[in-house]
Amino acid sequence: MNCSAWARRLGRLLLPLLLAVSASASAGSTAEFDDLVARLQFAFFTGDSRALEETLTELGNFDVEPSLAAIKSYQLAYGDWKLAQLLGERAQAKSSASKAAKLCVQHARDAITKDPRMAEIYAIEAACDTYQPGSPKQGSTACTRSKSMRTALTLGAENPRVLFINALCSPDAEGDPAAIERWRAVVAKFEAAPPSQPGKPDWGHAEALTLLGESYLKRGEMVAARDVLERALVLAPDYRQAQKLLQTAANRPR
Repeated sequence: MNCSAWARRLGRLLLPLLLAVSASASAGSTAEFDDLVARLQFAFFTGDSRALEETLTELGNFDVEPSLAAIKSYQLAYGDWKLAQLLGERAQAKSSASKAAKLCVQHARDAITKDPRMAEIYAIEAACDTYQPGSPKQGSTACTRSKSMRTALTLGAENPRVLFINALCSPDAEGDPAAIERWRAVVAKFEAAPPSQPGKPDWGHAEALTLLGESYLKRGEMVAARDVLERALVLAPDYRQAQKLLQTAANRPR
């Protein structure tokens, strides 16, 4: 074999390796990806919609390895859902909240196309597809009855984040004891779940504790409310809603 033929053969052998190395070098690491996702959660906890929007833009431009493509779309959907919730609290930002909810649905459906086995993304899609700015955080029966939610519960009947969204969408009359039992069950699922792995979703536990605390407050159970809200703040010390509810519980008589 002459030198030129050998060089061509060597090039054919090395090309796939070089392309793989190049793709790996251009794609961000799982640790960098997880850092961006953590910033999404922090922005939501602190009620900083501008930081949340900026982080979503950064995440959208972040190159990931093919194995993270579906979860990237998932996290973009999650971030837009949280942005819709923050903006929906402001009367002047309802149109922006609706836009964020629509983007959430788009990203959720993109994630489903890439990996139709992720139960949680169907639940996020259901929450965003039926989202109404300015409506109560709970009580959207359209969400619980949607095809997407049914699929989520079929695929992930024991998944704490699926159960979280299903509970969030369930009707919650003032002081309804059933709400406390729903949130207790969701919190128990989070506490029984194994630790999240790198590149995987890890949201929901602090929010579930906070909503359980809110349900206790509505029932006038101040000691129980303070207990779970303090636990929420151990997990997310900057969670603005948990802080506000804990202050309310502390100022009310037992």
